[in-house]
Amino acid sequence: MKIEKLYYFLSVAKHRNFTKAAQECHIAQPAISKQMLSLEKELGFQLFERKNRRVELTESGEQFYQSISCLLEEYEASIQRLHNSKEQNERKE
Repeated sequence: MKIEKLYYFLSVAKHRNFTKAAQECHIAQPAISKQMLSLEKELGFQLFERKNRRVELTESGEQFYQSISCLLEEYEASIQRLHNSKEQNERKE
């Protein structure tokens, strides 16, 4: 699973709309829809209930959202800590 797919998921979950999520992620709407179908297939459960132009998280989708939000926040914080550490080490030299 590529990490981009998780960011796409968070965007769709936040906006409850594939078009708005696609705009935020700078990809085409059909591409983000395809990525979400692929993610659901990969996970083996449905993340969204699709209703006309709006989507809602399923119970599983809500649980996944909570977990992935925390995971990606920690991922980004880890990268920032490494960058900060590298900069501090470079200043010491």
